[in-house]
Amino acid sequence: MQFDLDTAGNRTTLYGRIDLSAYVNPVERSGLAVKQMFFQLRAPNGGTLTGIFDPVAKAVGLDPLQDAVSSLKIWLSTRAYENAVDVGIASPDVLCVYERSSIAGNTIFDAGVPISSAALVIHDEWYGPEDLHPSGYTVVSDLLVGIAAEGWESEESDTIELDVVLIAEPIKVTTERMNEILSQAQDL
Repeated sequence: MQFDLDTAGNRTTLYGRIDLSAYVNPVERSGLAVKQMFFQLRAPNGGTLTGIFDPVAKAVGLDPLQDAVSSLKIWLSTRAYENAVDVGIASPDVLCVYERSSIAGNTIFDAGVPISSAALVIHDEWYGPEDLHPSGYTVVSDLLVGIAAEGWESEESDTIELDVVLIAEPIKVTTERMNEILSQAQDL
């Protein structure tokens, strides 16, 4: 999947689709038990020879007394959410959530005056099916890959690529479980 960041390093909620039609068929009760997934962000046009996505979003904040905070969120789901703020590990039909924050701040002070921009924190949170669904998250439809970013200025105006790898096992879905999955989709 490819997506663009604007000149401020922002990306409103965007979705890509993973076509699983070769592996799932609700009529035949064929599904997948998704056990693990991996994400890799790449910046092939970012100016480096390696194409590595820059983990540091900003060098310092505009206000020397305030930290520069940036965030990025990626998730897999069978449901499209309008905004990334509505997606969490307990949201219906969400298989996993990956959150990355980059915080750069002016935290070294001399007599109350900031003298250096030395503090940097890169924080990653990962919630996947291996934690939430150890036997695998049952999927009988395509998957959606959602992404949103705020203030990732180091990659501003760049096209970013997201690679997704799924580890899944084919399963037969019982009639009872299939009805449960389909009724959940209709309830919401």
